[in-house]
Amino acid sequence: MKKFLDQFSDWPIPIKIVLSFAFVMFVGSLLLAMPISQLESSQATYFDHLFGSISMVAVTGLYTVPVAHTYNLFGQMIVLALIKLGGLGIITIVSAIILQFGRRVSMKEEITLKQALNRSDMMGFRNFLISIVKYTTFIEAVGAFFLAFYMIPAFGLGRGLFTSIFLAISAFNNAGFDNLGTTSLQQFVETPIVNIVVPILIILGGIGFSVWFDVAKHFKAFVSVRSWIDFKGTYRKLKLHTRLVIKWSIGLILAAMLIILLAEWTHVGSIGDLSFFGKLQATFFQAVTLRTAGFATIDLTQLHMFTIVVFTVFMFIGGSPGGTAGGAKTSTVALVVKLISTEMKGLSNVNYKKRTLEMDIVKRALVIVVMFVLLNFIGLALMTIFDEHIPLQYLFFESVSAFGTVGLSADLTPDLSRYSQTVIMFSMFIGRLGPITIFTALGTRDRKKREITYATGNILIG
Repeated sequence: MKKFLDQFSDWPIPIKIVLSFAFVMFVGSLLLAMPISQLESSQATYFDHLFGSISMVAVTGLYTVPVAHTYNLFGQMIVLALIKLGGLGIITIVSAIILQFGRRVSMKEEITLKQALNRSDMMGFRNFLISIVKYTTFIEAVGAFFLAFYMIPAFGLGRGLFTSIFLAISAFNNAGFDNLGTTSLQQFVETPIVNIVVPILIILGGIGFSVWFDVAKHFKAFVSVRSWIDFKGTYRKLKLHTRLVIKWSIGLILAAMLIILLAEWTHVGSIGDLSFFGKLQATFFQAVTLRTAGFATIDLTQLHMFTIVVFTVFMFIGGSPGGTAGGAKTSTVALVVKLISTEMKGLSNVNYKKRTLEMDIVKRALVIVVMFVLLNFIGLALMTIFDEHIPLQYLFFESVSAFGTVGLSADLTPDLSRYSQTVIMFSMFIGRLGPITIFTALGTRDRKKREITYATGNILIG
């Protein structure tokens, strides 16, 4: 065992990350499959437990058997542990690797590590890790505290308190799992405290840890502002990445709300039969959950097809880097949009906020987006082979939801064939780790090759 651990410590960090996640998912499936974890009425097979474990560690929220009807209290505690490991997985796993025995890392490993953690340097790494664990626990506790005001009167002290904790952890980690049944949070569609607390937890978890600490660093300055000019001056002190993420996150949420309201305002079955305030709550909740959270307070099968398509686009974008969310990421898509805008204007440099961005970063963003599109297409193509009778738009919705680790489903996942469910499992695994991490792991040896420059060639395009 010691010999294996010594060999493991010498492997490239991307491979360690991939294998560590796979190991946790496998162990999680074994724990969930134990009789001590399940209700006596459970009919789940090992495949169901494996699917669930992958979805939990990938913080997706898709399932073949519902948590509430399959696992007892012990099993649900395992579910929470897997969600926590998945939500903070890259950070905790990489941290354990990097800090083991105080071992120093090579320059190549440091570069990979900085990319995985979305950090520009390795200074104060221990404090960074401790702060994340401390603040995430605190935020989840505060969220559970407020949810308990509704859940305890509704379900009793014991179940109400545990449900509050379960939902808070699941929401913050953008997991989308609940322990209530098979209809997600639809019973709370007009419950203000749920429609406020859960989206806030989703936003805080999905916006990225680097954004947290940057905003916290200037928090006192924001509190003391006296005018709009002071606010803008303080806002400009934030890092470029922070400002881009905040701008795009707010913009995407508002855009999604507007589209949902316009498309579904009079549509009975979705939000058409809700009160005015209920419609606002429902649209806000759905707009936020598209950031890869996976919860829903309305029946997605009742939505207009136009709304389903719009949901798919927003799920593809996902949350922000360095947090618990999945998807192609807001900043990644933003850079690709800036690149397209730059090309259309005939400019040479990609600029943002009077800063010229490095082309290596822009090219990496483009590669990620293209890779996400390609992988989604492959997943969709395979699912159409195995479940040809299911409408294409719903299969596409399911595929994007899996790759983006969103977890939203039009009540489709349990009805898919085992072959399509296997495709979904691989999609969630790849989507959580990110195509770049996996392809870096597979192509590590190629990166050692010296870059060669040949005579200039020309190829016609367009």
